[in-house]
Amino acid sequence: MLFFRRKQKAQQALVEEAVSEPFEIPAVVRFERSITHDEVKRVESELRVLRVEKEALGEVLTRIFEAAASGRITSEERDRLVAKYREQLSKLDSTIKHNERIISLYQLEEARSELIKMFQTKFLELNRKIEEIRKALGLEAAPSTEVKLAPAVKPQAPASPKARAEAPAKREAEPVRRRSKADEELEKLKEDLQRELEKLEQMELEV
Repeated sequence: MLFFRRKQKAQQALVEEAVSEPFEIPAVVRFERSITHDEVKRVESELRVLRVEKEALGEVLTRIFEAAASGRITSEERDRLVAKYREQLSKLDSTIKHNERIISLYQLEEARSELIKMFQTKFLELNRKIEEIRKALGLEAAPSTEVKLAPAVKPQAPASPKARAEAPAKREAEPVRRRSKADEELEKLKEDLQRELEKLEQMELEV
């Protein structure tokens, strides 16, 4: 019986030791890269040249229409020249769009890396403060709990007229909780993450 109790205590100590270990996020997160820095620089250079070429073709088309309006060329000659340069313009537009997508892909992959770095920095900072407060209070870490990173959003049922009428009164009766420094820091973290996500969404819309 004594041996069993010693064994049970030893197992409990191992569990408590494992639970008290701080959670650590990996120092390196691996993602596949589609475009290298040198490749995107080459594409950006090519894109600048293509845009200048597109502007030049636009000016050529303008000159053609001006020549036709002044009677220097016939309408048939104008149409033949316009068809020729518009075909070149269409190919240029296709290549420009392709290069812009390559640059957008590179920027999105860069933004993903920056988002992970920012999250890691903020997470480690919060974790450090949590450990400091635990030590100051003389508390041990409780058993770990699961946190759903992407909870499903359930549609809310429309409130009844009675509930809508009672809602303002209930809100007025609720005491206003004073915001602590931890609340402010958590709110700032959420705002930082939200800004980064909005940047990503904007970049996706531009692709």
